[in-house]
Order: sequence, then structure tokens, then C-alpha cells
Amino acid sequence: MALLIILWVLFFFLHSMLASNRAKRIAEKQLGKQFRFYRMAYNIFSFIFLTGILLLLFSDRQDHVFIPSRLSNCIGSVLIGSGLIIMLLAFKNYDLVEFSGISQLAQKIHHPEKLSVTGLNRYVRNPLYSGIIVLAAGYFLRLPTYMNLATIIILYLYIYIGTRLEEKKLEEVFGEEYREYKRKVKMLIPFLF
Repeated sequence: MALLIILWVLFFFLHSMLASNRAKRIAEKQLGKQFRFYRMAYNIFSFIFLTGILLLLFSDRQDHVFIPSRLSNCIGSVLIGSGLIIMLLAFKNYDLVEFSGISQLAQKIHHPEKLSVTGLNRYVRNPLYSGIIVLAAGYFLRLPTYMNLATIIILYLYIYIGTRLEEKKLEEVFGEEYREYKRKVKMLIPFLF
């Protein structure tokens, strides 16, 4: 369990640190033209690190916090499916070629000129994180082990902290337009939070 917690904390720390504007500016200064590989390297690193953590988590055969029932399995399955749908719909507001780092390889770095408030972004500012919250809750209901409980607690804490960090970056880019958007639209849960 301690290893899992350390790995999650390290992953989330590196994920946020490497995505920060400061880290990107330093990398761009140090790497020069090779900076175009930064986004893709960041994604590959994140994918490999996350895959390792998930393999450790999926190999968990520890004691359960509670014995899952048919009801918890059913609710968990609905939440997992709902979380996946929310995440897929959230990705509609992203340029996946840019998100993956492919456009940067072609040295076509896109800087958003307009804040996207369409799709699920009309209801929450961070729909991708909202989908992860729902999916993680469903997974825990289906497999309520102590390691999954630790994961969901750390994940939810990170989503709160990571969302705050991401929103600071967006305020730098969009200024008052983003601050106005924050006043109108909830962060993660429509009408509540």
C-alpha cells in the first residue's frame, strides 16, 4: 500500500510540474528546436508511469473495505460506463492532434485564441476530471479494496489541486474571460461544485 501511495503522489507531482508553464519555458530554453518533442515525451512518460501504477493496482488481491453486493456492482458498472461517456464527450473539446503532441512534432504549435465553452464545458469547467471522478467511484464500488480506497482518496485530492493549478494557467492565457467563465460555471459537478 505504501508503494502505491508513493507512486501516485510522485505521478501527480510530476504530471503537474511537467505541465506547468514554468517547466515548459525552462524546457523550451534548454531544448531549443527539440522542444517540439516535449508534449509527446510528456504523454509517453505519463502513459508508461500510469500503466505501471494501474498494473500494481489491478494485481491487488487485498482485503475488501466491504463485500461488494449485486447493487454495488450494478451501480459501479453504471458509474464506470457514465464516467467513460463523460470522458469521451469531454475530449470533443480538445484538438487530439495537439493534445497528443503530434502537431508540435510538425512544429505547428497551436495557441488557443478563444475559450471553448461548448459541449460539456457549458456545465462544468473540467469535464474530463468530472468523468474520472465518476469512473473511479464506479470502479471502487465494483472492487472496494483498501488500495482502491487509497487510490480514490489520492485521486480526488489531486483532481482538486490539479484543477486549481490548471485553472491558474488558463487565467494566464484567457484573463478576465476565464475569470467570468469561472463565476458562471461550476468546476467539477454541475450546479454544485
